[in-house]
Amino acid sequence: MLKYLTLFTLFSTFGSTALSDTSPAEKHYKNATAYHAIGEFAQAISEYKKAIALNPDSPIIYNKLGVAYSELKQYDAALDTYQKALELSPMTAELHYNIGLVYLKKGVFPRATEAFERAIAIDPEWEDPYTGLGEVHLKRGDFEQAARAFKKATGFNPKRASAILGLGKVYARQRRLGEAIAAFEKTIDIQVDNTEAHYQLAQIYIKRGEKEKAAAAMAFFKVLRQTDPLLEKAEMWLKKHPDDARGYNNLGIVYLARRRFADAVAHYKRAISLSPGLATAHYNLGHAYHKQRKIDLAIAAYQQALAIDTDLAIAHNNIAVCYIELKMDLDKALSHARTAARLAPTEANYWDTLSEVCDALGLADEAQRAREKQKEHSDNQ
Repeated sequence: MLKYLTLFTLFSTFGSTALSDTSPAEKHYKNATAYHAIGEFAQAISEYKKAIALNPDSPIIYNKLGVAYSELKQYDAALDTYQKALELSPMTAELHYNIGLVYLKKGVFPRATEAFERAIAIDPEWEDPYTGLGEVHLKRGDFEQAARAFKKATGFNPKRASAILGLGKVYARQRRLGEAIAAFEKTIDIQVDNTEAHYQLAQIYIKRGEKEKAAAAMAFFKVLRQTDPLLEKAEMWLKKHPDDARGYNNLGIVYLARRRFADAVAHYKRAISLSPGLATAHYNLGHAYHKQRKIDLAIAAYQQALAIDTDLAIAHNNIAVCYIELKMDLDKALSHARTAARLAPTEANYWDTLSEVCDALGLADEAQRAREKQKEHSDNQ
């Protein structure tokens, strides 16, 4: 998906219109960017306008105001604001690009094309306008032009996921399904939780009659679609509350669901650094390691969770599972599995773990009783 530019390199990009560090206009601008960063766009707009009233010759402020309007889908206001910025700095590629994005969202494709092409003329080695141009051509059904634009973008940035995704959509529309699959898989290699790439991949597998692959891709697409709003909400929460341990833990949960394992681990560790006694963060860290098959690290994290909360049944169960997978310390696995089943006797999965440990240790009677409990509680769920 195309995104607005969120940063500009330096004020000097626009010439000699930089704001003084101590000016009242700069204070309003800083307030505005702070609101902007946490998604409070209405407040940001108010502060940008105050800054403009004090410094009406800064294209930077007009540009940022235009982005804020665009975020609120006030596209006409955004276009008016970008035009004012262009009057002050007509050779700034970012402004033309942002105008192209607005016209693309409005469905005014000729104007979007014109704006993206102007951005390219000013900065011919910047990949973003080529990606925008590719999206326009794709929506207009001009697949050859779209492919050329997307390939141009990837030529400047081989890891431009949105351009590779666009190229995959072109190939899919042209029924070049093998090439489309390769493009979508490459997109996923770059951005594992790219929702649209997984959807497009599922659709191709359906067309090819590859039912198992289609089902797997569609299942993960549904997870991504369900967690897309949670991701945005959790990320925004942390921008507003950067020292909230539970916020990092919650965002880690979302990342883990979306298979962003490194991000999940980093956020759980940050939660622990802020709140070492947060047992759920230690457990979740273990779960993330477990998903990555880092079993020793998983056991250590689960044990740390239990040092804080000895009654955390799921941690007992998962330690037992780890020892089963390692095929070692089965006596410890048995102890943890029994504890998990005692603490949460209606949880069928815990009885299943216990039966597996008992089978491995030759405890046939206990294994049978555990299987009966597992079936009883499975039927009741």
